[in-house]
Amino acid sequence: MTSSSLVDSHPRLAGLRGNRILTPTGVMAGHLRFAGAHISALEPHPDGAAEGLLDAGDLLVLPGIVDLHGDAFERTVMPRPGVTFPYANALHEVDRQLLANGITTEFHGVTLSWEGGLRGEAYAERMFDALLAAEHLLGAHHYVHLRFETHHLAGVDRAIEWIAAGRVRFLALNDHLPSMVRRLGDARKLLQYAERAECDIDTYEARVRRAQEGSAHVPDAMRRLTAAAHASGLRIASHDDPDDAMRHYHHDLGCHVAEFPLTEAVARTAHAQGDVTVFGAPNVVRGRSHTTAPNATAMIRAGLCDILTSDYYYPAPLLAALQLAQQHVLPLAQAWALVSAHPAQAAGLSDRGQLIAGGLADVILVDDSVPGMPRVSATIVNGRLHYASRPWPIGQEIAAASAAAPHALTPA
Repeated sequence: MTSSSLVDSHPRLAGLRGNRILTPTGVMAGHLRFAGAHISALEPHPDGAAEGLLDAGDLLVLPGIVDLHGDAFERTVMPRPGVTFPYANALHEVDRQLLANGITTEFHGVTLSWEGGLRGEAYAERMFDALLAAEHLLGAHHYVHLRFETHHLAGVDRAIEWIAAGRVRFLALNDHLPSMVRRLGDARKLLQYAERAECDIDTYEARVRRAQEGSAHVPDAMRRLTAAAHASGLRIASHDDPDDAMRHYHHDLGCHVAEFPLTEAVARTAHAQGDVTVFGAPNVVRGRSHTTAPNATAMIRAGLCDILTSDYYYPAPLLAALQLAQQHVLPLAQAWALVSAHPAQAAGLSDRGQLIAGGLADVILVDDSVPGMPRVSATIVNGRLHYASRPWPIGQEIAAASAAAPHALTPA
């Protein structure tokens, strides 16, 4: 089967009609028309004929989710410690998970670390190669968010090469070394990391100490790395800033996205700097962080969270955004912007995240009739239907189809 026939197997749509289309200003009934991969027009009812348009009925019609940070793919590559599967197979599985959960643009958090193993150079290269080879087979947009461990001095040149080659679309500076140092001597905990790094505990502890020895050279190395990223037009984040001093240091390096600040005070500092803050959507869904980080819903209420990401659980952005709307924490348009428009803007992608003329036709149809359990009924990427959980007539009979369903959410 040729690549063109694979692409053609996903129907190209002329557009859709719906009673609950989310626009930047709120929900409206109307027609969303496509021209190839882009949205050509958003027309209110009853203007314009609906023939040839997919009928979304009362399903929510939403911009596709833009996930700025997701590393759940690691569990597909290595579902058990030391048990790995080819990236090509893993990415096809991940692509299906993304589409089924409404994620149309994914930034895979690929880590380049002094740890090695799953977070080492060889695995990152496999990811790049697999993404390139499978580009014509995948439904969602797949990009790499390079999570660079700041003490991995030996990896700086390679990271700069990847950036210059256009393999990286977003950069984050991570420093997990202090937490690893605190765990030295804790054999049970270190064993988990050693297995991920594909080495024994003694070797892993030696890697920790070797990374410590280079600490004095980290500032210069990070200046080189961030300068290269800026020269290539990349946006840069800092990760897990523990205090104001570290946030100021990263801001001065040009890290204008603060990923998962560890205290409310740090989040406030980031906002005072004019930077954007990121928290995990699983934190919202679960009602708390899996670590000691701030409660994400509390940060949203305080106006200190701009973006939600899947982090380690792909279903979370959809669940979190609709939970925030259903619980009246935010109006639907503002809640959905946390997982669509805002992350797109933070990544420098002006062509997605909103249902507007000229934007990419990346659209999801969501059945929210069961409170707390939204289900994606269809995912459209570049104007093509790439995922459907129900039959959608395509062709002349499409105008007669109706996906009407009772709904639980009445947006503000």
